[in-house]
Amino acid sequence: MEFSICIDVDDVARAVKFYGRGLGLTVVKQQPDWAQVKLGEQTFWIMKAPAGPQGQISRDYRRHWTPVHLDFAVDNIDEAVKRAVEAGGKLEGEIQRSAKGALANLSDPSGNGVDLVSSAKK
Repeated sequence: MEFSICIDVDDVARAVKFYGRGLGLTVVKQQPDWAQVKLGEQTFWIMKAPAGPQGQISRDYRRHWTPVHLDFAVDNIDEAVKRAVEAGGKLEGEIQRSAKGALANLSDPSGNGVDLVSSAKK
């Protein structure tokens, strides 16, 4: 079974910069209203979706909480956070470090939650 991950954003170019340059995903194709990026064999679709009422929901691009978010495993948490922030992401608090590894909570430029996770070096 194959599946794709769709990420709704208000600005495709900003999102491509974040997910491409910031997180290292490969940009396959980019258009004004959508982009296809990949991480290994996994396809991500970045889709422009307007803010405002849409049926029973209303979409906005302020930072929001959702029970579903993306976690990206990284080798060096400090370097990964630096790249992500330089590409438009926002670090939310300090990097959390423990004996098991480190976790950085971020949001992409459209307010979607993204975590960077690294395992402890053995």
